[in-house]
Amino acid sequence: MNTKALGTSLFVLATLLILSGCSTVFQNYTPTQISQNPSGIYTFSFSSDMMVGNRIQGTERAEITINGRTYDMKRTATDKLGFTFDYKMPPGVAEARYYFSLYWDYKTDSGTKTAVRHSTQEEKKVYTSQLRHRYAIQLVSDRGPSGSRIPIVGSGFSAQDVVIIGGVEATTVVHNANSIEFTVPAVPAGQAYHVVVRTGTGELNVGSFKVDEASFSVTPSSLYMSSGSADMLIVSIDNPAPFGGLLIEAQTNIPDSIIMPEIIVPEGSRSVNVTITAGSPGSGLLVLGVPGYAEIEIPVSVN
Repeated sequence: MNTKALGTSLFVLATLLILSGCSTVFQNYTPTQISQNPSGIYTFSFSSDMMVGNRIQGTERAEITINGRTYDMKRTATDKLGFTFDYKMPPGVAEARYYFSLYWDYKTDSGTKTAVRHSTQEEKKVYTSQLRHRYAIQLVSDRGPSGSRIPIVGSGFSAQDVVIIGGVEATTVVHNANSIEFTVPAVPAGQAYHVVVRTGTGELNVGSFKVDEASFSVTPSSLYMSSGSADMLIVSIDNPAPFGGLLIEAQTNIPDSIIMPEIIVPEGSRSVNVTITAGSPGSGLLVLGVPGYAEIEIPVSVN
């Protein structure tokens, strides 16, 4: 092999070694999930950190192949090795499968030649981006007590959507495609919970919501009864009870002295009347509570 041929071979080998060892030839800036827009035009872009010593500056050019068709990309103004392309997504198409090709000229002992590098040589696969026509924007409020009604604004909501807070399904009302509302369920207060909108195609992350302690009231505040008599408690809450009603847990240290049914504030109601029947004589406490609400203690005396 003569000296000239040897030099060319060494250059080609060096170029291949540089490219094979460089993992950042393509820096793809196109998101995998793209929010749908009215124009139907979406930007695909990348920059390159290509390190080839004999590259002729200014000869770099790029192409993008999307769903089987190839297009020329434009050089960006702020990056010498940045390229972009605005793609008009065809009607009915919601996914783009694509890869980039970068060309440049380089000098050899025998003249100028052209080299090419494809993004598939690095990724071992094509890139994929999907249109997302549904997205939650924000919670109107980021904290509140159980029973509060909290709006979420966004896009693409449907009647089948359900809000999940801390893994608990919340009563959900879809007002229109851009507005949805949920009722904060009875979950332990003083904590922040992750909120998502569950749709037929997956979950949309909304954000974090802190549940503050709620309060409810009971009338009367104490009970003085004779064995065999009956009295009435009125349990009231600040907001309408959620879907399925709100269960009020009742505990007492004189179970033989108090006879009472399960306490449930009906769905959509703010109060419930509960009949208490006096049993055996005794004195103690009736404690009412529900997750997310402060407990109420009611002194009870049965003669």
